[in-house]
Amino acid sequence: MIIDSSKGIVRFKVVYHGIALSGKTTNIDQLAKNSGLDVLSFDTKEERTLVFDFITRKVKVDGFTLTFSIYTIPGQDIYRDIRKMVMRGADGVVFVVDSSERRLPENKEFLRVLEEDLRLYGKDVESTPIVIQYNKRDLPDALPLEILQREVSLPGKKTVEAVAIQGKGVEETFNLIMEELLEKFRKMVG
Repeated sequence: MIIDSSKGIVRFKVVYHGIALSGKTTNIDQLAKNSGLDVLSFDTKEERTLVFDFITRKVKVDGFTLTFSIYTIPGQDIYRDIRKMVMRGADGVVFVVDSSERRLPENKEFLRVLEEDLRLYGKDVESTPIVIQYNKRDLPDALPLEILQREVSLPGKKTVEAVAIQGKGVEETFNLIMEELLEKFRKMVG
């Protein structure tokens, strides 16, 4: 979080984290579409994120302009160094879960990866604002929500069900992470 009190600007970095093809880029695309923004994106031929996707969203609250720099990480293991670089300075995280039964082991492993990525920069899961989004709820092999909440969750973290490709749950997810970051900011400034 960077605060420029002379200009009334607070800058936050939010990273959408999760396994490859879980819907991170789709979330960013939907947020951009809803706000009339362009997405800066580096894709491979298979339309997978190579480096990251990026948008900036601004919101006015309490006389401040809150600027959210929103990134996605590449979910493929071969890009782990890029993922770690993108995580540097993250103020909040949206962990995007692919609800498919066959992707459960990968999702669970990536929760561990998220913890490692945060520790690399002196942060931890408990004190970092994190929202878990259970995406792809429309798939025929989507696990029941109760199973996902038991198997792919973090204690005390808020969750949202989503079908990002249809825009369902996208704004709700962003609003939750925004509220958590705003709460943290308000505690800092008293």
